[in-house]
Amino acid sequence: MKTIKLLPFLLLVFLLSCKDDEEQTASLELEFTHQAGTEPFNYEQLYTTEAGNSFSLKLWRTYISKIVLTAKDGSVYEVPESYHLIEPLNDSKFNLILSDIPSAEYTDISFYIGVANEANYSEEIVGDLDPSNNMAWNWTTGYKFIRMDGEFTDASGSRRGVIVHIGTEANLKFQEFTLTESLILGSESAKIAFTVDLLEAFKNPNTIDFEVENDFQFNNEADLIGENYAEGYIKPKR
Repeated sequence: MKTIKLLPFLLLVFLLSCKDDEEQTASLELEFTHQAGTEPFNYEQLYTTEAGNSFSLKLWRTYISKIVLTAKDGSVYEVPESYHLIEPLNDSKFNLILSDIPSAEYTDISFYIGVANEANYSEEIVGDLDPSNNMAWNWTTGYKFIRMDGEFTDASGSRRGVIVHIGTEANLKFQEFTLTESLILGSESAKIAFTVDLLEAFKNPNTIDFEVENDFQFNNEADLIGENYAEGYIKPKR
């Protein structure tokens, strides 16, 4: 009789023990604010490049992929199927919610600008890798990593098109950031804020002049833009 009464108590202890062993997770929000230098970005608004070109955009999209978080103890967590298409939507922002991130104290975050190699040529649709997003070249050559469609005013005062469609493995750019303050992810959600600077794509180290070239697809000039967005294009807010 005593044994029978003890069973519910042992079962409760067992269940509580199992609950303690479960890994605690939380959501992490990545917020991307799109800018043109120090100005907020808006479609159809005129901005000036380092070369002095006055231009505007009607479409601006960027793929990021393979998001990895590094904890203070050196352990890493790679977010599964993390292929995300970011663009200026609400007040020039794009908010990406990552679910089920293991609780830890994180010090670094990394990702690629572009679609990491193994997924770039796959027909499997994961994350935002969907041809209906109009970011695929075709199934044999992969995805456009950055797409900008717009116009600039040339020296004669005429409006001409600007096409910036950057892809290929050479332009897959790894980004790694040490957070200014450790991100302690517990039972509650947290946020890391980034800026995406349009003008950085057209300067440093290469000054891009639309008078010289205004169609950037599978050419040397496209690779120059790839070199530019490797650093400074996306960065954490301070």
